[in-house]
Parts: sequence; C-alpha cells; structure tokens
Amino acid sequence: MMTMSKRISVKAVRSARFRVTAFVIAVCALLSILSAAVSADVGQQPIELPPIEQVKCASYYVYDLTKGEVVLELEPAKQIFPASMTKVMTVALALEYLDVNDTVTVSKTAMDATTPNSTMMGLKVDENVTVRELLYGAMLPSGNDAANVLGESVAQKIRSTSPAPTTGGTQATKSLIEEFVDLMNRKASELGLQNTHFMNTNGLHHAEHYTTAAELAKIFEYALGFDEFRTVINAPSHVFKSTNIHPFDGWSIARNTNYLLGDPWIVGADSKVAKIIGGKTGTTITAGTGMVLLAVNKNGDEMITVVCGIPYDSANRQTTYVAAVLNAGAALCFDVDPVVRVEGNVMNYRAYNAPEGMGPELPKETEPVEPTEPETTPEPTAKPAESSAPPVHPDDEKEAFDLLAYLKENVIVAILGILAILFVLAVILLIIIPSVVRKKRRKRRSSGFQGIRRI
Repeated sequence: MMTMSKRISVKAVRSARFRVTAFVIAVCALLSILSAAVSADVGQQPIELPPIEQVKCASYYVYDLTKGEVVLELEPAKQIFPASMTKVMTVALALEYLDVNDTVTVSKTAMDATTPNSTMMGLKVDENVTVRELLYGAMLPSGNDAANVLGESVAQKIRSTSPAPTTGGTQATKSLIEEFVDLMNRKASELGLQNTHFMNTNGLHHAEHYTTAAELAKIFEYALGFDEFRTVINAPSHVFKSTNIHPFDGWSIARNTNYLLGDPWIVGADSKVAKIIGGKTGTTITAGTGMVLLAVNKNGDEMITVVCGIPYDSANRQTTYVAAVLNAGAALCFDVDPVVRVEGNVMNYRAYNAPEGMGPELPKETEPVEPTEPETTPEPTAKPAESSAPPVHPDDEKEAFDLLAYLKENVIVAILGILAILFVLAVILLIIIPSVVRKKRRKRRSSGFQGIRRI
C-alpha cells in the first residue's frame, strides 16, 4: 500500500509540475503576442535630418501662405526645370475648366505624346475615364498619360465654346495639347510670372520648359484655391474605379510619390511642423529632383515649401532634404511667433485614404480665443449659486463610462487586467481544483479499505 501511495503521490506531483510549466509557457506566449502588437509601430528607428546648410539643391523657397511672407529662400529666382511639378499647373487648369464628374475619352494623340520611359497612370486608347480619376492619375503616380488627357480635354472644352482662330480662311493647325500649353503660358502671365514658360503638360524635359522656385510657389498657391486639389494631394494612395477598358474596381492602385505624406514622422517629434497636407514631386535626369509641398506649422499657418534641382545622383535624398528645409522654415516662424495654435504633431494628423466615414477620427482642433477686452469680475446676482462645471450631456456620460475606449487608450492597463484574470484562472485550475480532487480521492480510498483486514 505504501508503494502504491508513493506512486500516486509522485504521479500527482509530476502532473502538477506539467500544469505549471504549461501555464508559464502559455503566459509567456501571450505576453509575446501582446508586446508585439503594442510595439508594432516602433520598429523604425528615428533618423537624423541634415542641417539646412548641407542640403544640396539649385534653389529652395519657403513661403508663409497665411501671413503672405517669405520665410526662407536660396536662389529663388534661379531658372530651373520643374519636371513633373509641371502637373500642378495642368491639374489646376483642369479644375478651373472641367467638372470633376465629367467622363472623357483617351485619344491616340494623348498617348503618343508620352515617351517609353514615362511614368504612367496606365490608360489605354479609347478608354472612358472621369476627370476626377485623371487628377489622381496625374498627381499620385505622376502619370504623363493622365496629364495629356486632361490637357486635351480642357482644350476641347474651350474649342467647343469659342472656335479656334483661323488663318487665311482655314482653321489653325495646332493640336489640342499645343492649345492647352498656350493656355498654361497665358495663365502664367496672369499670375505675374516673368520667368516661367511651358512646352508640355507633364514636365518632360525641354530646354524652353522652365520656371523658378518662387514662381513655382505662386503656381502652387493658384492650385490650392481649388478644394479638390487639396483633397487629391492629401491622398497617400488611390484605388481606381472600373472603366470600359479595365472592367473591375481596383485595376490599379496608385501610391503617392510624396513620401513625406506617408511617413510624416521623418520631420521629427519635436518639429514645429504640425501637419503635412501634400504636394507634388518632379524628377528627370537633367532637372534632378525636387518637391513643392503644403504643410501647417505649430503657429497654425499654411506653409509652401519648394525645393528644386537636387542632383539626380542624389535623388534618394529628396525626402530628407525637403524635410530639412521645411523644418527650418517652421522653426523660423515659431521663433518670431512662439504660440502653439495647432496641438499635436504630424503623426496626429497623418493622412489616410478611406471613403468618408470609414477612416480614423483626427484630433479636434480648437482655435484659441483671444480676448478683445480686459477680463472683469462678473457682478453678483440674486440668482442661486450654480456649479461652475459644464453641464453633463447624455453623450458625455456615455463617453465617460466607455470601458472599451478606455482600454484602447490605456493598453498597459488592459494587459495587466488580462494577466490578472489569467492568474486567477491559473490559481483555480492548478491549485484549488486539483486540491479538491485529491481530497475526494483520499476519501474514496480510505472508505474502500475500511472492511479489509490482513490475516
């Protein structure tokens, strides 16, 4: 009997050890999963931006659009090749003359005006596509085909309302794209640009296709006057709708070539930049690379930043160079006016791409109320004293007791709560229940041997 009892005891001990080991492994696995979920956004190490003195480019220009003041500049009047930043003018004119919901047809002439190494939206001849889709196609993947179709559509619209001039009784022989380029140059003159001239809709290199950093900022300012333009440049990506040639939604997904929009953390957590709205990049071998960008600083002012002529062999420095110039401009603005009017940083206002109502809620902005008169102590009245606390609305009470929202905001508390529950369950499963089972077994054994005697 003693031997059998010892065996049962040893077996029980081994079983208990196995349960404890299994529990420890399970807890470790759970902690690993939870810690991985919590640290998913911190895998990228911070980067160090170069000081503005080390930015290599032909020119840059930072303009406070809200105050109408130049903040920072380097060779702002130097002639540069804009490359695909040309599309800012093309898209702005399309928004001025066309309805974004109009459907247009892609022509062979528009496609023939591209080059084999062009960046493209992916259109086909005779494809029916809306103007809105062409805007995204021109600005995000920098589609030269989309820019040409927009240009032809605007020129066709103008032709239909005012016939083209004639020479010697015959209609002028300019193509639709050439007529649109004339319109681009007339608009440049209207904007007062003295050192800007266009030769195409998309920015393919041409010796007579040029502008300056300061004048490119004015073209960008003109485009920002259209709400749809701001929406387009703020999109980190765009999923194209089906057409007669591409018969399913999502036939192409365009990614924005402006990497600052997708990774605004690059400017740094202590940056005086609050939001990055969007912009347009441009790159050719001759022009080098550059960007025109709209951002909002901590003062609440909109800032246009233009960087042009980063050498082509340093094109991979485009994002960090632009971020360095942007940061320097925002810091200068804050030095002059050290008042925070936009709380948070660029990550709070990170752009996202989702239909209305399906995206995350951004922090609510509150504009500071500046008193216009000296504050005075209110006169006492006979009315009974009331609490100075704001009234509690039903929505406020609901929000105050929203446990799920609280746990989402306090991940550590949620993890500790889960661990506490697991600990209680472990105590029940590994200590209390086995103890009760062992007592019952002992009771059964003792009752089973009561009537047996050895002879």
